Amino acid sequence: MDILIGKLGNQPFQLTEPSISREHAFFHLDEKTGKMTLKDNNSTNGTWIMTTNGGFKRLVGEAVVGPNTLVRLGAQYTFRIKDLIVKKQPLQPKPEETVDISELRDIYETYNRNKMSLEAKTSNIMMMRMASLSLGSLFAIVLSMLLPKDFAGDTTASAAIKVAGSIIAIGFSWIIVDIKNKNLIKRKDQNERYFRKKYCCPKCGYHFGTKLYENILAEGKCPNGSCRCKFTGK
Repeated sequence: MDILIGKLGNQPFQLTEPSISREHAFFHLDEKTGKMTLKDNNSTNGTWIMTTNGGFKRLVGEAVVGPNTLVRLGAQYTFRIKDLIVKKQPLQPKPEETVDISELRDIYETYNRNKMSLEAKTSNIMMMRMASLSLGSLFAIVLSMLLPKDFAGDTTASAAIKVAGSIIAIGFSWIIVDIKNKNLIKRKDQNERYFRKKYCCPKCGYHFGTKLYENILAEGKCPNGSCRCKFTGK
Protein backbone atom coordinates (compact mmCIF):
# COMPACT_ATOMS: atom_id res chain seq x y z
CA MET A 1 0.00 0.00 0.00
CA ASP A 2 1.38 3.40 -1.00
CA ILE A 3 0.21 6.76 0.36
CA LEU A 4 1.24 10.18 -0.84
CA ILE A 5 1.26 12.59 2.10
CA GLY A 6 0.67 16.31 1.54
CA LYS A 7 -1.87 18.95 0.61
CA LEU A 8 -2.49 17.03 -2.64
CA GLY A 9 -1.96 13.63 -1.06
CA ASN A 10 -4.33 10.71 -0.60
CA GLN A 11 -3.84 10.33 3.15
CA PRO A 12 -7.10 9.76 5.11
CA PHE A 13 -7.06 13.24 6.65
CA GLN A 14 -6.80 16.78 5.31
CA LEU A 15 -3.59 18.78 5.45
CA THR A 16 -3.82 22.58 5.17
CA GLU A 17 -0.99 23.84 7.41
CA PRO A 18 1.08 26.39 5.38
CA SER A 19 4.46 24.76 6.06
CA ILE A 20 3.35 21.45 4.49
CA SER A 21 4.18 20.86 0.82
CA ARG A 22 1.66 19.69 -1.71
CA GLU A 23 3.52 16.36 -2.12
CA HIS A 24 5.40 16.28 1.13
CA ALA A 25 6.31 12.62 1.78
CA PHE A 26 5.69 9.01 0.78
CA PHE A 27 4.54 6.13 2.99
CA HIS A 28 4.79 2.47 1.96
CA LEU A 29 3.37 -0.63 3.65
CA ASP A 30 4.44 -4.07 2.49
CA GLU A 31 1.23 -6.01 3.16
CA LYS A 32 3.06 -9.35 2.96
CA THR A 33 5.75 -8.61 5.52
CA GLY A 34 4.12 -5.74 7.41
CA LYS A 35 7.21 -3.57 6.94
CA MET A 36 6.46 0.19 6.91
CA THR A 37 8.73 2.90 5.53
CA LEU A 38 8.53 6.69 5.31
CA LYS A 39 10.40 8.88 2.85
CA ASP A 40 10.58 12.66 2.53
CA ASN A 41 9.81 14.01 -0.95
CA ASN A 42 12.29 16.92 -0.91
CA SER A 43 9.76 19.00 1.02
CA THR A 44 10.59 22.60 1.82
CA ASN A 45 10.18 22.33 5.58
CA GLY A 46 11.06 18.69 6.03
CA THR A 47 9.59 15.51 7.46
CA TRP A 48 10.50 14.88 11.09
CA ILE A 49 10.40 11.73 13.24
CA MET A 50 10.38 11.69 17.03
CA THR A 51 13.39 9.88 18.48
CA THR A 52 13.67 7.87 21.70
CA ASN A 53 14.95 10.92 23.58
CA GLY A 54 11.75 12.83 22.86
CA GLY A 55 13.09 15.17 20.19
CA PHE A 56 12.34 15.38 16.46
CA LYS A 57 14.96 14.43 13.90
CA ARG A 58 14.67 15.49 10.27
CA LEU A 59 14.19 12.53 7.96
CA VAL A 60 16.91 12.06 5.36
CA GLY A 61 16.24 9.41 2.78
CA GLU A 62 13.99 6.51 3.82
CA ALA A 63 13.34 5.26 7.35
CA VAL A 64 11.59 2.20 8.78
CA VAL A 65 8.69 3.23 10.99
CA GLY A 66 6.08 1.57 13.18
CA PRO A 67 2.38 2.17 13.86
CA ASN A 68 3.11 4.41 16.86
CA THR A 69 5.92 6.42 15.27
CA LEU A 70 5.16 10.13 15.72
CA VAL A 71 5.74 12.17 12.56
CA ARG A 72 5.87 15.94 12.16
CA LEU A 73 5.32 17.63 8.83
CA GLY A 74 6.82 21.07 8.44
CA ALA A 75 6.70 23.35 11.43
CA GLN A 76 4.03 21.83 13.66
CA TYR A 77 1.56 19.28 12.23
CA THR A 78 1.98 15.86 13.87
CA PHE A 79 0.37 12.45 13.45
CA ARG A 80 1.14 8.80 14.11
CA ILE A 81 1.77 6.29 11.36
CA LYS A 82 -1.27 4.27 12.42
CA ASP A 83 -3.41 7.28 11.46
CA LEU A 84 -2.48 6.60 7.84
CA ILE A 85 -3.66 3.00 7.96
CA VAL A 86 -7.43 3.17 8.05
CA LYS A 87 -9.10 -0.18 7.68
CA LYS A 88 -11.96 -0.12 5.23
CA GLN A 89 -15.23 -1.02 6.82
CA PRO A 90 -16.97 -3.86 5.00
CA LEU A 91 -20.05 -2.72 3.18
CA GLN A 92 -23.14 -3.67 5.09
CA PRO A 93 -25.80 -5.28 2.93
CA LYS A 94 -28.72 -2.99 2.42
CA PRO A 95 -31.69 -4.34 4.36
CA GLU A 96 -34.54 -5.50 2.16
CA GLU A 97 -37.56 -3.26 2.25
CA THR A 98 -40.75 -5.17 2.97
CA VAL A 99 -44.02 -4.08 1.37
CA ASP A 100 -47.51 -5.40 2.14
CA ILE A 101 -49.37 -6.12 -1.13
CA SER A 102 -52.58 -7.53 0.39
CA GLU A 103 -54.71 -4.86 -1.30
CA LEU A 104 -53.63 -6.19 -4.71
CA ARG A 105 -55.77 -9.28 -4.12
CA ASP A 106 -58.94 -7.14 -3.97
CA ILE A 107 -57.82 -5.15 -7.01
CA TYR A 108 -57.24 -8.33 -9.04
CA GLU A 109 -60.52 -9.94 -7.99
CA THR A 110 -62.53 -6.74 -8.62
CA TYR A 111 -60.99 -6.39 -12.07
CA ASN A 112 -61.81 -9.97 -13.04
CA ARG A 113 -65.38 -9.77 -11.70
CA ASN A 114 -65.99 -6.62 -13.72
CA LYS A 115 -64.35 -8.13 -16.79
CA MET A 116 -66.52 -11.26 -16.72
CA SER A 117 -69.67 -9.20 -16.13
CA LEU A 118 -68.86 -6.88 -19.03
CA GLU A 119 -68.07 -9.81 -21.33
CA ALA A 120 -71.47 -11.33 -20.50
CA LYS A 121 -73.14 -8.02 -21.33
CA THR A 122 -71.22 -7.91 -24.62
CA SER A 123 -72.75 -11.28 -25.55
CA ASN A 124 -76.19 -9.95 -24.66
CA ILE A 125 -75.70 -6.95 -26.93
CA MET A 126 -74.70 -9.25 -29.81
CA MET A 127 -77.93 -11.18 -29.25
CA MET A 128 -79.90 -7.92 -29.16
CA ARG A 129 -78.43 -6.92 -32.53
CA MET A 130 -79.58 -10.19 -34.03
CA ALA A 131 -82.98 -9.88 -32.36
CA SER A 132 -83.46 -6.38 -33.78
CA LEU A 133 -83.44 -7.83 -37.29
CA SER A 134 -86.22 -10.23 -36.31
CA LEU A 135 -88.08 -7.32 -34.71
CA GLY A 136 -88.59 -5.71 -38.11
CA SER A 137 -90.16 -8.86 -39.51
CA LEU A 138 -92.31 -9.27 -36.40
CA PHE A 139 -93.46 -5.66 -36.64
CA ALA A 140 -94.43 -6.17 -40.28
CA ILE A 141 -96.44 -9.29 -39.39
CA VAL A 142 -98.26 -7.44 -36.59
CA LEU A 143 -99.14 -4.57 -38.95
CA SER A 144 -100.43 -7.04 -41.54
CA MET A 145 -102.63 -8.68 -38.95
CA LEU A 146 -103.98 -5.45 -37.49
CA LEU A 147 -104.34 -3.30 -40.61
CA PRO A 148 -106.28 -4.11 -43.80
CA LYS A 149 -104.30 -4.49 -47.01
CA ASP A 150 -105.61 -1.22 -48.44
CA PHE A 151 -105.79 0.89 -45.24
CA ALA A 152 -103.83 3.68 -46.97
CA GLY A 153 -106.16 3.81 -49.95
CA ASP A 154 -104.57 1.15 -52.11
CA THR A 155 -102.57 -2.03 -51.62
CA THR A 156 -99.19 -0.66 -52.82
CA ALA A 157 -99.22 2.37 -50.52
CA SER A 158 -100.30 0.23 -47.58
CA ALA A 159 -97.46 -2.24 -48.22
CA ALA A 160 -94.93 0.62 -48.47
CA ILE A 161 -96.08 2.02 -45.14
CA LYS A 162 -95.76 -1.39 -43.51
CA VAL A 163 -92.19 -1.78 -44.87
CA ALA A 164 -91.29 1.72 -43.67
CA GLY A 165 -92.68 0.90 -40.23
CA SER A 166 -90.54 -2.23 -40.11
CA ILE A 167 -87.41 -0.29 -41.10
CA ILE A 168 -88.11 2.36 -38.45
CA ALA A 169 -88.56 -0.35 -35.82
CA ILE A 170 -85.25 -1.94 -36.81
CA GLY A 171 -83.46 1.44 -36.84
CA PHE A 172 -84.86 2.43 -33.44
CA SER A 173 -83.78 -0.87 -31.89
CA TRP A 174 -80.31 -0.50 -33.40
CA ILE A 175 -79.97 2.98 -31.91
CA ILE A 176 -80.82 1.62 -28.46
CA VAL A 177 -78.34 -1.25 -28.88
CA ASP A 178 -75.64 1.15 -30.12
CA ILE A 179 -76.08 3.40 -27.07
CA LYS A 180 -75.77 0.39 -24.77
CA ASN A 181 -72.69 -0.82 -26.68
CA LYS A 182 -70.91 2.55 -26.42
CA ASN A 183 -71.60 2.65 -22.69
CA LEU A 184 -70.24 -0.89 -22.38
CA ILE A 185 -67.05 0.02 -24.25
CA LYS A 186 -66.56 2.98 -21.92
CA ARG A 187 -66.96 0.77 -18.85
CA LYS A 188 -64.49 -1.76 -20.26
CA ASP A 189 -61.94 1.01 -20.80
CA GLN A 190 -62.46 2.28 -17.25
CA ASN A 191 -61.96 -1.22 -15.86
CA GLU A 192 -58.70 -1.68 -17.81
CA ARG A 193 -57.39 1.75 -16.80
CA TYR A 194 -58.20 1.05 -13.15
CA PHE A 195 -56.36 -2.28 -13.34
CA ARG A 196 -53.26 -0.86 -15.06
CA LYS A 197 -53.06 1.97 -12.54
CA LYS A 198 -53.65 -0.05 -9.36
CA TYR A 199 -52.23 -3.53 -9.99
CA CYS A 200 -48.63 -2.42 -9.46
CA CYS A 201 -45.77 -2.67 -7.00
CA PRO A 202 -46.63 -0.20 -4.20
CA LYS A 203 -43.00 0.98 -4.07
CA CYS A 204 -41.84 1.39 -7.69
CA GLY A 205 -45.11 1.25 -9.67
CA TYR A 206 -44.10 -1.78 -11.77
CA HIS A 207 -47.23 -3.23 -13.42
CA PHE A 208 -47.71 -6.98 -12.97
CA GLY A 209 -49.79 -7.48 -16.10
CA THR A 210 -52.33 -10.30 -15.74
CA LYS A 211 -50.17 -12.39 -13.40
CA LEU A 212 -52.16 -14.06 -10.65
CA TYR A 213 -51.93 -12.39 -7.25
CA GLU A 214 -51.01 -15.74 -5.65
CA ASN A 215 -48.06 -16.11 -8.05
CA ILE A 216 -46.79 -12.61 -7.28
CA LEU A 217 -46.98 -13.33 -3.55
CA ALA A 218 -45.27 -16.71 -4.01
CA GLU A 219 -42.34 -15.12 -5.88
CA GLY A 220 -41.84 -12.91 -2.84
CA LYS A 221 -40.11 -9.98 -4.54
CA CYS A 222 -40.81 -7.26 -7.08
CA PRO A 223 -39.65 -8.46 -10.52
CA ASN A 224 -38.34 -4.98 -11.32
CA GLY A 225 -34.54 -5.27 -11.12
CA SER A 226 -34.11 -1.75 -9.78
CA CYS A 227 -36.60 -2.37 -6.95
CA ARG A 228 -36.64 -6.00 -5.75
CA CYS A 229 -38.46 -5.09 -2.54
CA LYS A 230 -39.78 -8.02 -0.50
CA PHE A 231 -43.51 -8.75 -0.61
CA THR A 232 -45.77 -9.85 2.21
CA GLY A 233 -49.51 -10.29 2.10
CA LYS A 234 -52.55 -12.45 2.71
